[in-house]
Amino acid sequence: MKIAIVAPSPVPFCIGGAEKLWWGLIEYINGQTQHHVDLIKLPSREHSFWDLVDTYESFSKLDLSHFDMVVSTKYPAWMVKHQNHVCYMQHRLRGLYDTYHFTRLPLKCESKNPKIQALTAFMDQYKADPSRLEQFFAHLHNLRHSSDIDKDVFAFPGPLSRQVVHFLDGIGLAPSRIQRFAAISQNVANRKEYFPEGASVQVVHHPSHLRPAKGGKADYLFTVGRVDNAKRVRLMIEAMQYVKSNIPLKIAGTGPDEQELRQLASRDPRIEFLGFVNDTDVEKYYADSLAVLYVPYDEDYGMVTIEAMRNGKPVITVSDSGGPLEFVTEGQTGFIAEPSPKSLAAKIEEAASQRQRLLGMADACRQKVRHISWDRVVAGILGESTSGRATAVAGRPAKTAPK
Repeated sequence: MKIAIVAPSPVPFCIGGAEKLWWGLIEYINGQTQHHVDLIKLPSREHSFWDLVDTYESFSKLDLSHFDMVVSTKYPAWMVKHQNHVCYMQHRLRGLYDTYHFTRLPLKCESKNPKIQALTAFMDQYKADPSRLEQFFAHLHNLRHSSDIDKDVFAFPGPLSRQVVHFLDGIGLAPSRIQRFAAISQNVANRKEYFPEGASVQVVHHPSHLRPAKGGKADYLFTVGRVDNAKRVRLMIEAMQYVKSNIPLKIAGTGPDEQELRQLASRDPRIEFLGFVNDTDVEKYYADSLAVLYVPYDEDYGMVTIEAMRNGKPVITVSDSGGPLEFVTEGQTGFIAEPSPKSLAAKIEEAASQRQRLLGMADACRQKVRHISWDRVVAGILGESTSGRATAVAGRPAKTAPK
């Protein structure tokens, strides 16, 4: 088959877990199967309501009929229409779904403007109706330059932007348009409003592109990723204030909160910010760590967890971290704290004081992620038999893995 992975290219461009998933799929499918795959990307801006509208519309007009199959993993790429479309979901636009409640904004637009009311009525009437998509975009464009509409109505995030994105996703992911649904984690599969009601969703954990490295020092804690609010690096730093052991914490990565957090940690000589670290060095940092500290909020999957355990390293996480909890078992493959500095500090102290116990967790950690491989991912996405087996789904009406 000729396969297209269709994906957004963020503006400004950055590399994260999504990009690494696409690259891994391309390398494996083109190198290890009889299929051919290409990555089709469109620039995707999401700085405003109208950025979102334009990007969703661009994907909806993308003609990929010269491919036998299309695979999408993120919004708004799944707006592409294709007769053989598989959605292997990483996540929806979280700020308008599962983290929208943090905004404390209304769920629905309360504007009294008759044009906006007509738009919301249209969305209520034609939910998940692909035949109305062109009409909907025309409706939106008529509002774009209307002088009698308060511009605050088009705030992002905001109730109208939430309703519009939900409406568009409902069309893009309508069961009539998607041949097969899969998710990168049980956490994603279980999220409210992520999949059409009654849809069969197969959970297929995917591997990292990083390779386990030979290590041995095991004398520090390590973490890697974007230095931003969602990864809760602040929580790690605040927890270290209560840790009495002289164990270093090495933080790799960059992000919008880096300078602020460097200042917060400046009085603790145990905390070291490494900045950008290339893949080869990240592999070495994993290998020489005692444990990996990873405390994001409701992470979709958590590639850091997989990378750590492939290196035989236990993971210290928190009870609301989401995806990592599918792999971290208290006292066996890591430790689970409550998401507070003192609770996390207690687990760090426990780990630091029991070095031999943590080293003894190595085999259990490796075994926990042993099933994760690219052949299983491809089997799950393409619905084909292979030497591997995709992970069975739980929590939803499930399609069994290929046999």
